[in-house]
Amino acid sequence: MNQSLVSVRYAKALFKLSEEKGILEKVYRDIQLLSDNCASEADLCEIVHSPIIKPKKKKSFFKLVYGDTINPITLGTLNLIVENNREEILDYIFRNFMSFYKEKKNIKTVTFYTAIGVDSDFQNEIKGIIAKELNCVVELSVVIKPDLLGGFILKVDDKMVDASIMGKLRKVRNHLVKG
Repeated sequence: MNQSLVSVRYAKALFKLSEEKGILEKVYRDIQLLSDNCASEADLCEIVHSPIIKPKKKKSFFKLVYGDTINPITLGTLNLIVENNREEILDYIFRNFMSFYKEKKNIKTVTFYTAIGVDSDFQNEIKGIIAKELNCVVELSVVIKPDLLGGFILKVDDKMVDASIMGKLRKVRNHLVKG
């Protein structure tokens, strides 16, 4: 079966169950924590993805590390994923769950690329403009890319606006090459 389809099914099942139980916010925070830990802790990923470590040991590991921190439904889902030998798609399950949550809560992921840092007032202004324009909640991250030279690139979900000097120079170069 297609791994992508499988990861969507696990994520959707966890999403619907947590929604029915009224613990969607808690499970979302659990998934964020697990996803962040997997991204930042190479040892954790090695343990989870290792075919040498038995499922029983992995489940004990999850209970020891996260038992008091995450909701029992989240822990149970992790255990089910391990029992079914689906650890390799865990990251995709997390991503899909967060996507379902953001869609439900009308949250847009926005990345603001700039050549220099921007203060929190400016970030709040950007968030406010986008939230008003798109009628949504905005999750903003700022990425500093000195090679932009000036201006900015704004990415909202899968759409992008390039108002950088580097982008303008690229357009001029392409026009001259075609010309």
